[in-house]
Amino acid sequence: MTDAPSPAPARRKSVAVVGGGLAGLVAADRLLGAGLPVTVFEKYPEAGGLVGTFSVGGEPLERFYHHLFTSDADYVSLAEELGLGGEIEWLPSKMGFYSNGLLYPFGTPLSLLGFAPLGLRGRVELVLSTLKLRGMSDWRALEGETAVGWLRKNGYGRVLDVVWGPLLEQKYGRRATEVGLVWLWGKIALRTRSRDKSGLGERLGYMRGSFGRVVDALLARIAERGGEIRPARPVKLATRAGQGWSVESRGGAETFDIVLSTVAIPELLRLVPDLPSDLRALWGTISYAHALCPVLVLDRPLTPYYWTNVGDATMPFGGFIEHTNYVPAERYGGRHVVYLSDYVLPDDPKWTMPDRDLWELYLPAVSRLSPAFEKAKVLERHLFRAEYAQPIVGTHYARVLPPVRTGLPGLYSAAMAQVYPEDRGQNYAVKIAREAAAALLDDLG
Repeated sequence: MTDAPSPAPARRKSVAVVGGGLAGLVAADRLLGAGLPVTVFEKYPEAGGLVGTFSVGGEPLERFYHHLFTSDADYVSLAEELGLGGEIEWLPSKMGFYSNGLLYPFGTPLSLLGFAPLGLRGRVELVLSTLKLRGMSDWRALEGETAVGWLRKNGYGRVLDVVWGPLLEQKYGRRATEVGLVWLWGKIALRTRSRDKSGLGERLGYMRGSFGRVVDALLARIAERGGEIRPARPVKLATRAGQGWSVESRGGAETFDIVLSTVAIPELLRLVPDLPSDLRALWGTISYAHALCPVLVLDRPLTPYYWTNVGDATMPFGGFIEHTNYVPAERYGGRHVVYLSDYVLPDDPKWTMPDRDLWELYLPAVSRLSPAFEKAKVLERHLFRAEYAQPIVGTHYARVLPPVRTGLPGLYSAAMAQVYPEDRGQNYAVKIAREAAAALLDDLG
């Protein structure tokens, strides 16, 4: 009697991951670890997205400023999984605030006592509003309120006018009054948790040798697991093809069983014409600010602070981040590094302005904030841009929030706009990527 032939093994479902930023790489790594064949399409020449690096004094440095909070458990666990957990340093940081042409210490009870722009009433308002928001555990109850409306309605007008109003305007421009209270709640809760958990005042995390090391480790493990990274291969179109998907890129069209998108929601809507009209209309309401990130490399420090919030709407940037007041300048050959944070709406003329014209705006403002800049020598200057860097989170955002399962068979999404109620950041890129990969694998059984 002849044995019956063994059944052929089931074909493993192939996955196209669109976007080679941190979320795309984490998702690809997870899916490869589960045995699925994965191809990552990245439109830029290098993977890594906002965690991409350049060199200062022979040391890698992120193009866009980064740090971790002590509550960033997803990122820390990823670093530990990659053997890099011990490379994260938890360093003290100091915060400043620029207001009315003067630079003040900020962010501690002692500094609050000396923060003259608020006055006595404003200081009381800042303490009371912070405590009130910290005490709110259910963000869903806050969804119907804007940050500006809630502060004004509850009698916190002085702290709105001096602190939160200028910062919101710097980041969101004319859209500032639309930003939901959940955004402000998240900012306050996250910042204070980073102080509480360390027990040492505020401690922020930085990886020796830059956060690019996690990207490199992911790329290496993806290659070891048989995954394919295709840089400089932007996806032009993803359409349903039978039971799978046709993915069209610069190299032509290929067929995959599943597509996992990690690009911004407007990009997803452009790439996938098969999305139902009701979803397109709903998700089309999600909007973003773009980021301009000038970087100065200098021969000396400019302020005593790591992070200075710029509470002055006449300034052309909203954040002054002196990286080497946090990570020692010796690592960069004695050079001092300053990032400027400038978020702009897509129709802002600054977004398409030539670099030379932007520097003519930025450099005089740096001198206003720090007169020490007049004597400093600028060793290098760089200007980096990122589309869709900051989702604009309005009221009732949960109603428009795309799920990781889009509703189209075989199409998943893991974008920064989906990390709500948290705000965007490395930790939440890891978190949303893990959630999307888990949903995909669960659906495959």
